[in-house]
Amino acid sequence: MIGQVAQMGKGAGIDFNFEKALIINTFSAHKLLHLAKKHGKANEMEEALFIAHFIDGKNVGDLEELISLAEKSGIDREEARQALTSDQFDNEVNQDIQDAKNNGISGVPFFILNGKYAVSGAQPIEVFADALQQTYKETVSAFKDLSKEGGAACDINGC
Repeated sequence: MIGQVAQMGKGAGIDFNFEKALIINTFSAHKLLHLAKKHGKANEMEEALFIAHFIDGKNVGDLEELISLAEKSGIDREEARQALTSDQFDNEVNQDIQDAKNNGISGVPFFILNGKYAVSGAQPIEVFADALQQTYKETVSAFKDLSKEGGAACDINGC
């Protein structure tokens, strides 16, 4: 499986270094993601954690490493330290874990689209494209149904 992911990564321009990736507890990294989300920087933090773990072989369970990643993402060091050393985001991370268990998720990557479609693992682009197109079609159809009932709805061209 790792070989397949590495091969797909190369095709997408990602040089995975699985031999450097450490097996660690990522609970604190997930707390940092919740802090980043509060600042509107969740996507940037996910990318930074991904690169740190899978490409650079950094320990994303280490407090100072996480604080450094937060700072590079524009989050105050002391705020990051406070969030990581307190129980500030523990409930949110525990809820994420429970939601994953409830959805049968046991590994990453795993994507849930519109709360309905699941795509697990490193899949070919076509799998994601099909899932996204199906989700889009259903969403557009739901909006059209709402507008027929007199509700306001927007489409790709606006409202």
